[in-house]
Amino acid sequence: MHQGKTYLVKTLDLSAKIALCQKADLKYYTKTRDFTDIHVTGGELAYPGKLSGFKYPTTTAQANLCKVTTKWFGFRRIWRGSNRVFDSVDLFLPEYSYESQAVWIRVPPQIRIEIAQQNLSFRAGLHAASHALLNIMPLYIMCNPSDLGSECANPHDTRYFPERLLLFDRHPGGIGIAAQARPLFAELLQAALELLVRCECSGGTGCPNCVQNFSCSEYNEVIDKQAAIIILKGVIQAEEIYREGLK
Repeated sequence: MHQGKTYLVKTLDLSAKIALCQKADLKYYTKTRDFTDIHVTGGELAYPGKLSGFKYPTTTAQANLCKVTTKWFGFRRIWRGSNRVFDSVDLFLPEYSYESQAVWIRVPPQIRIEIAQQNLSFRAGLHAASHALLNIMPLYIMCNPSDLGSECANPHDTRYFPERLLLFDRHPGGIGIAAQARPLFAELLQAALELLVRCECSGGTGCPNCVQNFSCSEYNEVIDKQAAIIILKGVIQAEEIYREGLK
């Protein structure tokens, strides 16, 4: 849209939805201060994904309606050379919400304890595991990687976060991908774990092949590949115990 050129917003008229910008040569860039919450509103989807003749493993994953809300409350000015934050500005902007569909599964509480004992970040592990699920999704369901979103951890957000792995349709009203993913979730968990274990990258934050995702709203910050492996193994084990109990 801006052809790679830098513009400085001079005036913002929210009521008229008009922003007046001026081309500028700046030594800094800005990054929004925001958070996105996904509230699962409960109830089964009116039109759940249809299953073929193939019988998928039973799973505790659920597909529900959800409400996605993004709130922008400011931005930071950051020097280009050093990436150092030198200013923080507060904003008072209206939040943006839309109804969609989500598929999610609980993470057993004991996994959080295990990760803490290894001095790893549980929140970063959830973020990385969700990205791994996003990265393997197009191998199982026809979709673009940007059609789905996850709960991306904001490095400056200290609020409570649910102990779950959640993916949601990033289109208002939903487009049915989350509903299709629900019966496949046991298989998706196994594929995500295999992706992380087999990836040869050595960094704790992984790489674009495993836990990094180009559509991440938080620029792939707060990510821990090793913690993600522990989480995926723990959820898979809990799923196996659940299925054994149904026999």
